Amino acid sequence: MKKKTVSFSLCTIWSTARYHMIHEPVPYGPRPGTIWSTARYHMVYGPVPRHYFIVVFSCLSADASRRPKYSSHIKSRCFKSLGCYSIEYPFNNTYFLPDSPRRINTRFWIYPPNSYKKKSLRLDRDYNKIYKASLPTKVIIPGFNPYHENFAWVDEMANELQKTEPMNVIIVDWSGGAGFPYEQAVANTRVVGKQIANLLIHLNPAHAKRRFMKLHLIGHSLGAHIASYTANHLKHVYRISGLDPAGPNFQDTVPKVRLDADDADFVDVIHTDGAMFLAIKGFGTMKPMGDVDFYPNGGKRQPGCQGTWLDLAIRAYNTGIKNASNSVGCSHSRAIFLYIESIKSTCFTAVECDNSQNFTLGKCKNGEYITMGYHLRKNVHKGSYFLNTLGRRPYCGYNYIIDMYVAQNTTLHGVYIRIVGTKGISSKRHISGDPISTGYGNKVGTVLLAHRNLGEIKQVLVLYAPESRFRFFLYKSTIQVLGITVTDVTHHSRFKSCNKMTIASDSRVVFHKKDSNTNCI
Repeated sequence: MKKKTVSFSLCTIWSTARYHMIHEPVPYGPRPGTIWSTARYHMVYGPVPRHYFIVVFSCLSADASRRPKYSSHIKSRCFKSLGCYSIEYPFNNTYFLPDSPRRINTRFWIYPPNSYKKKSLRLDRDYNKIYKASLPTKVIIPGFNPYHENFAWVDEMANELQKTEPMNVIIVDWSGGAGFPYEQAVANTRVVGKQIANLLIHLNPAHAKRRFMKLHLIGHSLGAHIASYTANHLKHVYRISGLDPAGPNFQDTVPKVRLDADDADFVDVIHTDGAMFLAIKGFGTMKPMGDVDFYPNGGKRQPGCQGTWLDLAIRAYNTGIKNASNSVGCSHSRAIFLYIESIKSTCFTAVECDNSQNFTLGKCKNGEYITMGYHLRKNVHKGSYFLNTLGRRPYCGYNYIIDMYVAQNTTLHGVYIRIVGTKGISSKRHISGDPISTGYGNKVGTVLLAHRNLGEIKQVLVLYAPESRFRFFLYKSTIQVLGITVTDVTHHSRFKSCNKMTIASDSRVVFHKKDSNTNCI
């Protein structure tokens, strides 16, 4: 049957997909007659230049009156004390001009030093009683806020920061300009960045012509890019922490438009939602944007977060758009909660590596270990760092890098490892995701994530249980292991055993710790 050609408007893609999930599918698209594939077809294809799910949400939820009706020849808007804003290159990442400051309605709150009660920060009042310019200042900037919510995590982060040392913690509430449509929120970020800069200059007049050496901007999603704009209006900001910087409309822009390593003396970034499902990108980005970029769990879909866009479509139909959007934002918001936990703990130790795949296979060459999050110090080796975390709070897991050396022409299939320490025993870990063949002296690696600190490693158990397709009648295959090393990433300690062992199928051997000076292979 000849494929039909159907024109879909931006606002009908989602509703059409939802319709075909519960009704008979139309006879076109991939695998006609399959409800799910037809729904997927409508989710992915159509005349939309960027297939972000949040753009479709904009059609369903945005009030049309919020879209200012500019003439096509108007390319910029100017505001008193805030400057002019153009949508010409390089800021052509949105078709919208920014809203007026009155519509954005940016408000500031402050947790004064040693206080767990926030107060409104207004410059027409005596702010000297609640703001201490001599102390460090942290500014928390939330991101896209489609439902104009009061984010509980903002206050939680502020309270945890106050426990570390006396400081000023300022919270930026720009929810009036952070909602639908998404591209309008993108346009508003530059105005908010300038407003924050004006506030900080007013609070610190003595710093206006020199470095803001005690200023730390912490931004999530669009808030990470707002932090960039704020820093560019100031003379030199000490630090910016970007928590899963927004990818849509920023992914392929020049550094001036997005968060970049040159925006502050030190920029650290945590990436948690850079994944793609079909042709739809995550809300974050995999693009390095800082001096140091962290990629927990590969920087993509996070453990404990439900995964596919079709799952999301079902949730949207059953429970409504708001609950569905909160679900899809799980990985995107994980960066926030990892950062909050990092204020309380230093257990998030990451390994410098070229990419996620090499980290998973234990092939990181440099061996640099640093702590992800709040307690990170700027005198670290710049680059990309990887670690695995647990899927629920407090998320802290303990990473162990395992290297197993095997004899010549050994074929590995069905090899599992378990670590025995003074404080516990790990679950077993498959040494390789797929059976692989290795030559003499080669090592096969993996990363094991333990739920708790195992203490000093005393033994490594190796189980050889080949799959049935590698078995032969009345024949027991063997592998020869020349040595094993296990690196405790958190505590920078190393277990090494160089006993040569021949392991028969369906059997287990124990490798004991030997002198660390013993050379393996």
